[in-house]
Parts: sequence; structure tokens; C-alpha cells
Amino acid sequence: MRLGTQKRRSGFTLIELMIVVAIIGVLASVAIPSFLNYQLTAKRAEAYTNLSALAKSQKAYFAEFNEYYPAAPEPGASTGEAPTTTKRPVKDLATEFGPLGFTPEGDVFFDYDSIVEGFAGCTCVGCFTATAYGNLDGDNLMSEIVYFHPDAAGAWCPVGVGGHGPPADPKTGAIQWDMVVRHPSSDIF
Repeated sequence: MRLGTQKRRSGFTLIELMIVVAIIGVLASVAIPSFLNYQLTAKRAEAYTNLSALAKSQKAYFAEFNEYYPAAPEPGASTGEAPTTTKRPVKDLATEFGPLGFTPEGDVFFDYDSIVEGFAGCTCVGCFTATAYGNLDGDNLMSEIVYFHPDAAGAWCPVGVGGHGPPADPKTGAIQWDMVVRHPSSDIF
């Protein structure tokens, strides 16, 4: 046996392992916020879908009864809970919006309401505003996603605590009627 030869050991050096851990840390720091943002976007899709359905229900109700149907924010008004990061039962929402025939599929993250003439300070005739109130990111700031349907004169029902109106398209400056939009004055989530 020769004294000067050593067997080569297989494995990784400490430096190699530290480099791998650093790379994984950088990837995680980029991936986790993106993943959380995708989750919020997916949850926010509930409001867009339900507000579109609510608007169609309102228009069908108007065609039959020549008026829009008012509804208080549900399910929060019945349960006494503000919107949170967890889903709440749809039962109270189905009761409040029953005459419209609007019921979301499954439990909800958002509270939904529908403001019409003579309800919650609305004075326009033949208009309605449907709103989804949510707090998906848990920061205690309410976000609003809205659907404004104006009357023939272009008047609308105000929404939210500040009583704000329909947002303008940031590119064209045109008011966004008859479409579901996130109100820019609300919390961004």
C-alpha cells in the first residue's frame, strides 16, 4: 500500500450546500408572494362572477316588475360579521336575494348588496348599483368591486362609506357603466 494516496470521498462540500440553500431562498422569496397574489386573484373572481349574475338577475326582475330590487349587504348584515379572509355561509345571501332568484354557488368571501332608488340614499329612478365588499388580504381595509347601471339621465346610486360613483377607465377616461370593476378608491388586494 502506498502512503501518499487517499481515497476520494464522494459528497458535497459545505460551500456547495450553502449555494444551493441560497438559490432555494431566492426562488422562494420570488415565488411565495406571486403565489399569494394568484390566490387573491382567484378568490376575487368570485365577486366578478357573482356581480355579473346579480346584474342579470336585476335586469330580469326589472323586465317583469318595472323596478329594481334592493338588498342589504349579506351575509354580513345577518351574521354581524365583516368580510374576512374565510368563507361564510351563503344561506343569508340566498334569503335576502331570493326574490331576484340570485344565489351564488357555495359559500362566499364577499358581502353583496344592491342599491336602488329610495334605498340607502339613492335618488335616481331606474338605476341600480351592485357591490361586493371584501377583505381577502386581512388588512382591515375594505375592498369594493362594483357594477353601476345608470338611469336614462346618467345618474347612479352611490356606493360605499364615502358614497363614491363609478370609476373612469384609466386609459380612455370614459365612465365604466354596466360592467364589473374594482373601485379604485378601495383597498387593493
